[in-house]
Amino acid sequence: MPGHDICREISVIGGVYKELCYWPIWDCVYGSGWRSARVLRAFCPEATISFYTVGDEQIEKMLKTYAVSEKLNHCLTKSDTTISFCYNHPLAQPIIQGQYHNRCCLQAEGPFVIGFGMLEATAKIKGEYVVYDPQSPQHPVSFKEQGGQAEHLALVMNENEAKKLSGENELSLIKRTLFDKENCECLVIKCGAKGAYAYNSADDDGIQIPVFKTKHVWPIGSGDVFTTVFSYCWFNGCAPADAAMKASKAVAVYCDNCGFIEDIPHVLQRGASFEAFSPQKQGLVYLAGPFFTLHEKLFVSECRNLLCSMGVDVFSPYHDVGEGKADDVAPKDIEKLKDSDCVLAIIDGLDSGTLFEVGYAVSLGKKVVAYVENETEGSLKMLAGTGCDIESDFTTAIYKACWYASE
Repeated sequence: MPGHDICREISVIGGVYKELCYWPIWDCVYGSGWRSARVLRAFCPEATISFYTVGDEQIEKMLKTYAVSEKLNHCLTKSDTTISFCYNHPLAQPIIQGQYHNRCCLQAEGPFVIGFGMLEATAKIKGEYVVYDPQSPQHPVSFKEQGGQAEHLALVMNENEAKKLSGENELSLIKRTLFDKENCECLVIKCGAKGAYAYNSADDDGIQIPVFKTKHVWPIGSGDVFTTVFSYCWFNGCAPADAAMKASKAVAVYCDNCGFIEDIPHVLQRGASFEAFSPQKQGLVYLAGPFFTLHEKLFVSECRNLLCSMGVDVFSPYHDVGEGKADDVAPKDIEKLKDSDCVLAIIDGLDSGTLFEVGYAVSLGKKVVAYVENETEGSLKMLAGTGCDIESDFTTAIYKACWYASE
């Protein structure tokens, strides 16, 4: 049986990938498998970690370097190249670079195993306590169909992966199908900015797990952190809902500290305080911003798509009204401003129409998130003085708008 601090021998199977983000700049070698191993090391400094992955000579050299100073058993299947995930910004769909033609099959076995889906390999896992995260919204692979065996199996996945694997769209049907097909003991379905649901059985109504609001949001790798901390807590005897709650808090620490891993357990032990958030409604975001040039239209479209993907309704004057005459456009925009729960305003350039919309929203008592990178403090004085939430980080601005609209 699991118990406090019993998991001194842990196996991790997953990818090692180069991660590139162009804005803000991020250039690291992690991937789900290696990030998980580093998070485990932060929580279990003395644990022996067996790590199974695929990689080239650069990856092999990195693993050997770590093995010199810590208890790391690495089993590497050699490849010719390192796969890279390239993001224009942290919420963008990554462009995947690197060749992987024939998927190999990795095998991992142990009392405690964390398994992640991989691009270049399938994972055949055998363990007493196993947590499996498919890690592929487009093409998730079933644990059972890969030949996985577990006395106690926990599945952790995002909502899109759960829909793909189950073939269902409603949570009630998704969880019933996955419990039946995968023979799992517990299931956690992550729903992005709106939290997660933890289930103990096919008949369980589930417990909603909140996200925790942070001043800064760094999402690349946050899912890896969630799965790993959930695993660590579940291996040590926590109930699935308690393990998921601790994992959500760990993700808040990770996101707030721009992807820095080593301090996560220390910050949690000090009792880091973050506001829990569970959505109360779908919410409507009014998206204010100029759309006179191609790059402005593309950026407004990107904002709209991201907000919609997080489950909020969006009114965009560009998309929903268009470039008509003033006496036709203005009344329609004002009506939707009145109906909105939050305004996300693109302020760079100080467009007069956007500033008018912000002022009107403030007069109505609406919450305003003002995304701005290039304007002076003086030009933002009225926004700051009337309670607008001025944000220079794009990802954080999107998340804040989603949170405010759904409260």
